[in-house]
Amino acid sequence: MSAQASDPPRLDERMRGFTGYCGIVFDDLQSDRCLISCPLRPELLNPSGIAHGGVIATLLDVASGLMALQADGWTRKIVTQSCNIHYLRPASGERLWGEARLIRRGKRVCVVQADCISGDGRLSATSTYEIAYL
Repeated sequence: MSAQASDPPRLDERMRGFTGYCGIVFDDLQSDRCLISCPLRPELLNPSGIAHGGVIATLLDVASGLMALQADGWTRKIVTQSCNIHYLRPASGERLWGEARLIRRGKRVCVVQADCISGDGRLSATSTYEIAYL
């Protein structure tokens, strides 16, 4: 984990609850990029033995939310306003990565591009999130 002066003091709290159940962990956070990951445990797989689409969506949502919080200086609460996910290929392997990049931070909405990288290093899904500041 990359520690930076801008890291929020309560980042660990954000990785609890459902996020924690999924095993999502914080890897790196910069001013314009966020990287998180999660192990692909058996209970996170669909009947075909690949990552469940909901796990991928959760990974992308968490990465996008962290990016929006970082872009705003961790001053406000957020909610996902909308998202558009394109599932490109099955996600498999031992671990998935979610990488979010800031597209634009407005006064009320932050737009983030987020990708899911499969254990083999291939792009499994890509998304655009609109995160609303409360």
